[in-house]
Amino acid sequence: MALARPVLAPQSGIRLEHLLDVQREVLSLISRNAPLQQSLTAIAEFAEAWIPGMKGSILRFDAAKGHLARGGYGVLPASFADTVDGLVPGPKAGSCGTCAFRKERVISTDVFTDPLWDGFHDLCRQYGIRSAWSSPLLASRDQTLLGVFGMYHPEIRQMTADDEALVDHFTHLAAMAIERHRDETSQHHRATHDFLTGLGNRRLLAEVGDSWLLESHATGQPLCIVLIDLDNFKSVNDSFGHLLGDRLLREVALHMLQAFGEGTLLARFGGDEFVAAFREPASAVLSKLETLRRTLSSDVCVDEFSIDIRYSAGLVDAGTPSAHSFDELVSQADEMSRRAKLAGGDRCAVADDAATQRWSLRQRIARHLREALDAPNAIEPYLQPFVSLPEGQVTGYEMLLRFRHPPLAKLPVSECIAVAEESGLIIELGNRMLSFAFDLLAAHHVPLQGKVLNVNVSVRQLASREFLDRVRSLVASQPGAAAQLCLEITESHWLDVNGPAAEVLRELKALGLGLALDDFGTGHASLSYLQALPFDSVKIDRHFVHDLHTNPRNRSVCMALLAMASSCAMTAVAEGVETRDEAEELAVLGFSHAQGYLWARPAPVAQALAA
Repeated sequence: MALARPVLAPQSGIRLEHLLDVQREVLSLISRNAPLQQSLTAIAEFAEAWIPGMKGSILRFDAAKGHLARGGYGVLPASFADTVDGLVPGPKAGSCGTCAFRKERVISTDVFTDPLWDGFHDLCRQYGIRSAWSSPLLASRDQTLLGVFGMYHPEIRQMTADDEALVDHFTHLAAMAIERHRDETSQHHRATHDFLTGLGNRRLLAEVGDSWLLESHATGQPLCIVLIDLDNFKSVNDSFGHLLGDRLLREVALHMLQAFGEGTLLARFGGDEFVAAFREPASAVLSKLETLRRTLSSDVCVDEFSIDIRYSAGLVDAGTPSAHSFDELVSQADEMSRRAKLAGGDRCAVADDAATQRWSLRQRIARHLREALDAPNAIEPYLQPFVSLPEGQVTGYEMLLRFRHPPLAKLPVSECIAVAEESGLIIELGNRMLSFAFDLLAAHHVPLQGKVLNVNVSVRQLASREFLDRVRSLVASQPGAAAQLCLEITESHWLDVNGPAAEVLRELKALGLGLALDDFGTGHASLSYLQALPFDSVKIDRHFVHDLHTNPRNRSVCMALLAMASSCAMTAVAEGVETRDEAEELAVLGFSHAQGYLWARPAPVAQALAA
């Protein structure tokens, strides 16, 4: 907003220079993003200094509530601000209320004879008001109402030309301050709130969450964090489309606002997940969650559809000793929400001490995994052979991940891998192992000649965008390695015959790589998967191999799985073989390959190849 130079009488030249000094001071406050009340108070005080006897009152217009609200004041006391706060614009609402209603200047030379002031005479007597000048504060771009600058005098007073120039000047300053604040507030609101639901977003949680946690720790005020994940939202999207799904999310957000009440920090965390922070004990929060559950299961209507919405929630009390940051609390709540969903959904899981300790352990493991990825020689490939049956001749090796990083070396590898899957670090770990495999084939060409090298690939790694490009680059750099390399992929619902996995697997096959389906029989695979996806072999999970000679069920399962693999022209490898009896029984059943401690445990590369 450009400021006009006030037009004062010629003898006012010195005053004009001083006035411009005042303007510079006010503009400095505005440019430094000082609190709006501070800027408006300074403007009211400056105006009072330049218009003798005047008492300034700058009111903001709250468009959401439709009334005038406190802004900045000079000599008028706080009791006056309390009285006029909430004044509703109208055709006879004093000079300020009428000014806001008309959006034009209103001059009441004598408030006791002006009908606009009927009903306000006691207020005038209390604060020594006899005449009033009220000017609208309008936005420069669209002329929307920002507020009103009221100037009150203890005597009947007409507005002179010099007065009008000064009033215009200070009115412009006040409008500029409010407009600048409104624009910044609007910009900040857009950056910290979800466009679809109007709730906060992750940025708002980041800005507010840690301060709430610090305050809770300092004062002992309760603080609970809840992550809410809608149970059946995907089916709604699939059945009715994304537009109705978006409207449903808005309805759910309204129900949350109503059920949780004011004072709750509520944000859309992503997709159909929401995070709420309550400054209340867990018992009160659980009661509100139950209210939400009842209303969502019966009251959500979108268009002509009545939709039963249920959710899985995780609740964490910030009083837990492991809560060092708000992000950690949200992460714990997320884990508890997943547990609630795994338990059938439509419930809230509350973190107890044991759950908190498990979460803390996984956080430490994730931190150590990151350290290992950054440290030289902290990750080491081991090899375990698989053999032909019945003679036990080594036909290949599986490359397995081991850690030399001391904090991880003491832990079960399976636990580290599970944390890597949860955290997404499995992608970098898997890529590291894939590079190790290509390097190993290049460096040990003679001992590995004629043998297959299997390397595990996480489904999460397989689904990543850059995976295929990485494999293509490695194959191009070592063309001969592809024929000896086999990627082991664990069963997963992601291995959909018509999904993206099928195309990725075909691309890998076209590059000359072998493919093995790991842990066959424990997951989602079916005969149709084996027929449609280009696997060369399946690895039968060790749980079906144990006690074959005494457990007829395991024997029947192994026979069925072998038959499925054979019908699709795939090799079946029995994993986890530990005894000679198991090996002999597998050979009798028709298995041609096996792997297990009976022949060798995983060992460093040099040791494994020398055996």
